[in-house]
Amino acid sequence: MKTGSDGAPRYPTRDELRHDEAELAAAILEGAAHRPQQSIGTYYEGLHASCALGAAYEGMYRIPAQAEGVQPRELWRLFDCLENTLRRCPEGCRKRISLAAMILHLNDDHQWTRERIAAWVAPEPPPAPAS
Repeated sequence: MKTGSDGAPRYPTRDELRHDEAELAAAILEGAAHRPQQSIGTYYEGLHASCALGAAYEGMYRIPAQAEGVQPRELWRLFDCLENTLRRCPEGCRKRISLAAMILHLNDDHQWTRERIAAWVAPEPPPAPAS
């Protein structure tokens, strides 16, 4: 939660959330580069696998090579979009949940790749029309 100039809590603006989404997508890709295999149902598996949120955490923090049992802590503090954005499942489920929960849903239930999740979290803007 952001705070205003008066110190009162406020929700982030849409532009702040978009910026967070772009940074989150970059963190997912950075972490995925550290562990080339995808983990389903757990944040980390063995030395070479992570889920999308595990990859985001590793994209922001240095974690041990043997990370089984490590759970990302307070990732929402770095990315307001994780808890302050609701998303619908792009696979057609009726789910409408926080971005953090949706990332886990896409990773575990639909087995999207971390790269696909990152692209969905922060899609490239459409090209400007040629004049």
